[in-house]
Amino acid sequence: MQKLYGSKEKGLGLPIRERVFYIALVMVGFFLISSASSDLIAEGREYTAAYSEYEQLRESYPVITTYRPTAPQLPTSNGTGNDMTIQSKARDSELTIDTEADLSTMPDNDPQIPDSLQEDLLAGLAEENPDFVGWISIEGVIDYPVVRGRDNSRYLRVTFTGQRSGSGAIFMDYRNTMGFSEPVCLLYGHNMRDGSMFAPLNRYADPAFLADHPDITIVTSNGKVLEYRIFAAKQVYDRDATYDLDFADAKSAAKAFSGAPEGAINFLLLSTCTPSIEKSDRMLVFAALVG
Repeated sequence: MQKLYGSKEKGLGLPIRERVFYIALVMVGFFLISSASSDLIAEGREYTAAYSEYEQLRESYPVITTYRPTAPQLPTSNGTGNDMTIQSKARDSELTIDTEADLSTMPDNDPQIPDSLQEDLLAGLAEENPDFVGWISIEGVIDYPVVRGRDNSRYLRVTFTGQRSGSGAIFMDYRNTMGFSEPVCLLYGHNMRDGSMFAPLNRYADPAFLADHPDITIVTSNGKVLEYRIFAAKQVYDRDATYDLDFADAKSAAKAFSGAPEGAINFLLLSTCTPSIEKSDRMLVFAALVG
């Protein structure tokens, strides 16, 4: 009897209830891994499709490569410059630049691109998407069309041509009803893992990167060319007061952005997520219209 009992125990191994439990656990794990893999594959396809879409848009509508004016040069600092920092409730990384730039001395720089380009390029982009408001370019860094939706959620997961994608689009805050003529205009873009969209903004935490890439070109949907000069970058909370856009004019904005270039006509803010573990952290890049 003892031998028979021993044989049965050896043959059965783990009790049936435990074996069922482990088999179920393995199946659940397999399901979760398969599901995660499918999600990653789908996400990868979305990113690839979005990348291809924007590459195609650049080829079909070479707004910036067709017209890229030389940005006005800022006056040379005499060495007693202002400490250009942004006053806000934010903590963490802060970039400061010493300069005495007086943008009020800048020559008028509000050119129009040729009528033929407006018809062939800008009108074509507006036909592709009626929400088109302009094109943003930082040479060698960022080069995308800009849209403005009825709210700030649509273009988080929709590309310029309306395709569903985690890449979304570069979009203007819906409260900027007057577009780039507002005292402060705010643009958003995702911090993509592949380095696309507004991911490069996080590199502006490095003063050397800012020094190499200080100029932003905006071509508006009505053909105006606007040149901005980046003067600061800062990591802030997503509820920072800057996002309220509560500025009556450029002067009030300049007071909020302590150290902003004297005589700035208006400001452009670029916002994206950061690599920080804090999901509420944002990188804000501040630029002033230079002419």
